[in-house]
Amino acid sequence: MKIIPAWNISTLTANQIEADETSFDWFPGALSENDLSSIKQNGVLLPLLVNAVADSKYVLVDGFKRFSYLVTQTDFPALEKKILEFSCIVLPESLSVKEVTRIRLHTLAATNTDFSAIQICKMIKSLPGYGYEKDEIVREVLPLLGLKSSVRLLHQLLDLQELLVMQEQHQQLQETEFLMSLGCEDLLPLLKFSKKEFASVIGLAEKMEIRGKKWRNLIQVLNEVSRLKEISAIEILNFPEILDILGRSNLQAHVRYRLLKQLLDSWRYPELSDLQKRFEQARQHLKLDPRISLESDPFFENDDLTLILKVRSYKELRDHLKYLENGTTEVMTENLEKLWNDLFAVLQED
Repeated sequence: MKIIPAWNISTLTANQIEADETSFDWFPGALSENDLSSIKQNGVLLPLLVNAVADSKYVLVDGFKRFSYLVTQTDFPALEKKILEFSCIVLPESLSVKEVTRIRLHTLAATNTDFSAIQICKMIKSLPGYGYEKDEIVREVLPLLGLKSSVRLLHQLLDLQELLVMQEQHQQLQETEFLMSLGCEDLLPLLKFSKKEFASVIGLAEKMEIRGKKWRNLIQVLNEVSRLKEISAIEILNFPEILDILGRSNLQAHVRYRLLKQLLDSWRYPELSDLQKRFEQARQHLKLDPRISLESDPFFENDDLTLILKVRSYKELRDHLKYLENGTTEVMTENLEKLWNDLFAVLQED
């Protein structure tokens, strides 16, 4: 960030800096371990950014985590905290709120790459109060936050903010640490659900403890099942089968995800699910050796079957081949013929 000559660099004490009433603490939180380690070893290397106001007071614009960490350290007596000194870049009082906001946005983009969707929505909602028009938010602000410059995206963020506020007002939503870790890509797909469903789907995110592509795939299938069955997501999430998966505390997150995704997929694609079950039953009926498996394309998009032999030695390979040749030839021939007749019958129906 370039410092223009009108900006002064000054040393200010903690009691000269107003950090509580400022409107620029958009992304509160704690310092990272790397930043903490750097401060402990080298002190604060980067100056704080403040805006001059009346009576020799200064409003904090950037550097909230560093300021908060130092003034809350128990190693300093109360008197020393008041006179704790900070190197600060001082923005002149003559700057408008909009100009200060623009500077804050640029400092933010220079130091952060991952923003909470909830905090972005709150910040976007406040920008018109600083003098920003919608087209300016789309053109200038969204790209600085790593988002696409899109009018549609802006309206989605504003809609999401309204839903979040509504949930908070009805005490159906608490800003937990996990929820605050979700980005826009994780929360925006929830706009597919109704206002009544929103809290239940958010609750699913908390219970599943997943984010990213897996989470988006899961709620996509949930929404499709809801539309297919013509019932709400709330009703689906209260099905006994789902409650059983969510209620098993001994399951690891990736196992819980796999079980729930498989269950939703079976409701979303009932014909495919039935086809897979019949294939599995036929495969088990072959009574193959545990180290011999028969695999198919997951979605039966082709008519290939793959026979997999797991061997540790030439002798084991020879035994497998002998087993297939002599021990199960008749059973395999009979069952494979029946299996493929069934498979092709279902595929022709589709």
